[in-house]
Formats: sequence, structure tokens, C-alpha cells
Amino acid sequence: MARVSIRRAGRILADTWLADSTVEFPADLLPSDRDAAYAIQDEMARLLASDPANQAAGWKVGATSPGVQRAEGYDGPIPGRIIAPTIYKDGASLPLSRCRDAKVEAEVAFQFKSAPGGRNGGFTLEDLAGVVTAAPAFDITGTRYASSCRAAWDGRQKMLAGIADNGNGGAVVIGEGTSSWGCVDFMQLCVELRVNDGDPVLNLWDLSRGHPLDALVWTVNHVYKRGFALAPGDVVLTGSLTEPQAVQAGDHVECHMPGLGRLGFQFSRA
Repeated sequence: MARVSIRRAGRILADTWLADSTVEFPADLLPSDRDAAYAIQDEMARLLASDPANQAAGWKVGATSPGVQRAEGYDGPIPGRIIAPTIYKDGASLPLSRCRDAKVEAEVAFQFKSAPGGRNGGFTLEDLAGVVTAAPAFDITGTRYASSCRAAWDGRQKMLAGIADNGNGGAVVIGEGTSSWGCVDFMQLCVELRVNDGDPVLNLWDLSRGHPLDALVWTVNHVYKRGFALAPGDVVLTGSLTEPQAVQAGDHVECHMPGLGRLGFQFSRA
């Protein structure tokens, strides 16, 4: 993909992000492979970071399981940055404008107490386990693409467009972290996620659930391979443990992850 096209695509997505809006994305700027999608995401992030308030404060990754990838027609995970102003704490009230076509997912977040050291990539779980805390988290996905253009894309195009659009980033809510997460069996962890005191949202199991620790290792190595690094305080969200749930203004969302804690927030009506 030509550099001029990457710059144009990144500019459109950055401007649309700042406007809390969506856009009819030009078909000729849709990335044709992962390298182009990553380049557009990096250009979008570079433009957003011209305002120091919009620096990246971590990374998120979606479609971490083989079952979800196969069902959606993806060839791998969808990574993206977490932009600092989109991070909220337990009990927060979130504006829904950032999260167009919003869906909420319950995930495990890992926060770095110190930067992973001694390597420029090729990290193992043993390298990372001692420098992270774990916490319950919500990933509220969003999009910069108008529904009309998204409806025309196949699975691969949606995957590449999602990567370019900061991993379908919207906002995240992160709970209190703990260093005592080693006893948690993440693949058997039954998450109780409810919207407005409704029935519990279905969990993802078996091939539809990506292992949060595998996602952590993959994401950290992916970040370093792309020439970036993680700093103390940075967060990595590791993919949904529950079925994505559509939400709207006024909804209250809460979850309980045994061994990690409880978390809740509300979408404002403004």
C-alpha cells in the first residue's frame, strides 16, 4: 500500500476519532494485508498523539480464540492501542458517543508494575508473570466506519479494517489489580456479566475462549516486533471471556470474576 494512501487513511480515522463520529471510508484506502493495516493504525496513533493527552496507555487484543477467528473469517487476533482518555475506573459514567455501535465484553486486564526487561521481544510467560497485576475489565468496542460500508465487507476486510481502526477501540473500564492471580484458572473462570440486572451473559468456552495469558504473551511480543515498548503502568486487555453484548445510553453494566473481583459502570444519557 502506498505511503500516501496510508497517510490519507490514518488522517481520516484520526479525524473521525476526534469528532466522535463515523465516516464513509473510501474503498480504495481499505488495507489489503496486515502490514498495511498496522501502518494505518500507527499513522492514526501518531496523529492522535500530537495532543499529549492522547498518548497510548496500553494495548488491547480481540479475536484471540481459534473458534472466533474461524467463525468471523479472520486469520488471527486484532490488536489495537488503548488511548489514555478512554480508560475509566470502577463506577464510572461513560459517554456513549465514543463507542459507536457499542458492544461490551468482559476481559482480564494485565497492568505492568515495571517494564518487561532484558529482551527486545521473544518474551515468555515467565518473563511477564512477575511484573503484572491482573484485574477485571470491560472492553467497549467502537468503530469509525459507517454501517453502510461495513455491511459490504467480508470477514477478512472487516478484520483488516478493524486493525486499522485501532483494533475497534472505544473505551475500557479497569478494576483494581491484584498480584495474587496465579491461582485463577482463566479457561474455567465463570464470569457473571449482567446488563441492567438482566440474565447473565453467556460465557465463551472451549475453542471460543482465548487464553488470557497466551493473549498477553502474544500482544507483548507483537508490540515489540512492531518497534514499540511497554512502560510501567501500561495495560494489556486480553480478549473477551463473554459473548459481546450490545449496549445503549442509560445501561448499567456489572460483572464478577471470582478471584479477581467486581466491576461496574454506567453509560450516560448525555
